[in-house]
Amino acid sequence: MELTELKNRLISCFRGDENELSYILSMIEQDRSVYPFNQYEHMICAFIDRNNITYQEYQDIRDEYIAQNPNLWIFEISAPRTFGEDFAQNHITSKSRLIQRASKRLDPNYSGQYDLWLDGIKIEVKASRAVDAESKEPLYIKALSSDTQKSFLMNFQQLKPQYCDVFIWLAVFRDAIRIWIINSNTVINHPLYSQGQHRGNLGNEGQLHITKTTIHLFDEFELLGDDIINAIKTAYQSNPRP
Repeated sequence: MELTELKNRLISCFRGDENELSYILSMIEQDRSVYPFNQYEHMICAFIDRNNITYQEYQDIRDEYIAQNPNLWIFEISAPRTFGEDFAQNHITSKSRLIQRASKRLDPNYSGQYDLWLDGIKIEVKASRAVDAESKEPLYIKALSSDTQKSFLMNFQQLKPQYCDVFIWLAVFRDAIRIWIINSNTVINHPLYSQGQHRGNLGNEGQLHITKTTIHLFDEFELLGDDIINAIKTAYQSNPRP
């Protein structure tokens, strides 16, 4: 349930007449919102105060909204390192104890080039959040659902395929987390992959943008079900290094 849907859900419970509804919506539109006093808080308070919805109806809508948006807290993570490492890597390692954090104990040549390790397979984890491309609001406001009709752009950046065997990418929506598991050679040769993200890196880093119109190109790499170990091994074997 995106915020526009929440607004429509609240309006659908409104018991007053059209003039009263128009007046409240106009008042809210002209209001200057400052977190946590935003337009939705204003609308709910106004509706309850004027007996246009009951407190129980508000509770029902609130419970429904929370249940349909389990990942909103992820959009509140502001630090890139916390999002990329603490959330994304932990999300993957929680799926199997066989997936381990990379270390010199596992790989004597390891010096931070990749993130995770599975039976000799070097794994790099990246994550991005789907947000309304047309909005300038904070991430948690413009977060989108997996079935959204709005345009979005997810950027998987600082990609270094030469240092890993497999990429795991997490696409975070407010209601779902899609996971793509891709061989690093496949990434290098993908038409959407661009090398040389930062000036002076001599092509050692790249990036890949995924939008609403291109997301279907990654369907074949999506993890379906819970067998992430087999998915990683299959990706590893799919396009071996020469």
